[in-house]
Amino acid sequence: MTSADGPETAPGAATVRGVTAPGVATVRHRVTDAALRAGLAPEQAEQFTIAVNEAMINAIQHGGGTADVTVSAASGLVVVSVRDHGSGIPEHVSPHLPSPQTLGGRGLWLVQQLCENVTIDTSGAGTVVTLSAMAAPSVTSDPRA
Repeated sequence: MTSADGPETAPGAATVRGVTAPGVATVRHRVTDAALRAGLAPEQAEQFTIAVNEAMINAIQHGGGTADVTVSAASGLVVVSVRDHGSGIPEHVSPHLPSPQTLGGRGLWLVQQLCENVTIDTSGAGTVVTLSAMAAPSVTSDPRA
């Protein structure tokens, strides 16, 4: 069993179970490190980490008080899944920007603004938000050009 104190290690992936608000910063650091190891530029890694942070906070606030976060990185790709243990996202909630008068409700919208590749799977058994980012291809100049 894995807790927020120690990752569950599998080839290419690590899962931190039972993340609560005080543990979010530690997971954020792991995500940034994984994104940089995968080859994302620092700005891209930061943007990806902010998106993951929003998904974690949403899972904790709206999905039962804890989240399980799996981080995997390979050359050129980082993938993070955030799983909660709530009753799913209500049908009336959408990842659209709410009106300025509405308090809250911007988390999923922000996730989708900051990360191009996002999937949201929700059911009565909880929600899984999966985010992925690919390193931008490096541009090299060809002296023959």
